[in-house]
Amino acid sequence: MKDSLFLRDKVPMTKADVRAVSIDKLDLRTAKRFLDVGAGTGSISIQAALEYPQLEVVAIERKIEAVQLIQKNRTHFECENLEVISGLAPVDLSGYFDAIFVGGTGGQMADIFSWCHGLLHPGGRLVLNFILLENALEAYQIADSMSWVDVEFVSIQSSQWTGLGSGHYFKPQNPTFILSCKKES
Repeated sequence: MKDSLFLRDKVPMTKADVRAVSIDKLDLRTAKRFLDVGAGTGSISIQAALEYPQLEVVAIERKIEAVQLIQKNRTHFECENLEVISGLAPVDLSGYFDAIFVGGTGGQMADIFSWCHGLLHPGGRLVLNFILLENALEAYQIADSMSWVDVEFVSIQSSQWTGLGSGHYFKPQNPTFILSCKKES
């Protein structure tokens, strides 16, 4: 989905190229429940909800302006299968999930990993995005020390063709580190 389709304001958003890789790593083809933690604009939640209409999507966001923006985007895209929760993860949730995406940890990396492990079905996928290298490395160390399997760590750098005066250049976006892993079966 194009970034320009989303209502944005000043709330952070996972950009289209990174979103595509992250959603692919979540492997939602047969998933029934999906959790988006630190949902920002809701771009991951909404794209997943639209691409997989059978999916029950839950988005958690702590910033009230972002929660309001997710709700506006949910209405804008008519996503009936998206529930928005205002709060700081980890929060009490009922049931289990097949996949979890983490776009922000609020400085509680170890707690988020343990919480996600408890919420996932065996074989469930966890994907986390980072723009700060220190946070990405901390997440990798935690995943490596826990019982996660199929741990993958990639860096994505994307640039968009942009006009400048009479010429063009590739306007860079922040590099994004994507950590994906699976709860052991």
